[in-house]
Amino acid sequence: MAETNELKFPDFSGKCVSFSLKNEDACNDLSNPMFEYQGGRLFVVGKIPKGATKSDWAESFTAAIAWDRVVDYIVFDSEDAFIEATKISEDYDKANSASNLA
Repeated sequence: MAETNELKFPDFSGKCVSFSLKNEDACNDLSNPMFEYQGGRLFVVGKIPKGATKSDWAESFTAAIAWDRVVDYIVFDSEDAFIEATKISEDYDKANSASNLA
């Protein structure tokens, strides 16, 4: 099998992706992200999904993440799958907060 020097990037088409970034505690989430060069740097550009921010103030806005800041990421099959996972996480946090108050 021949080797290639061509860089291959993941195909996130139709997916929702939660990115962990260097020196940040919170994740950055994008729906249907695509790779794009801007100012000589590689970015992942997509829309902010429902549930990604408190009060959804940024839902559907375009956002870009510098690829060289990405530490790891989780790929959800769809924005609906991301929303369901977010709900599970929020329910877990609420249950743990309530038990810590008791």
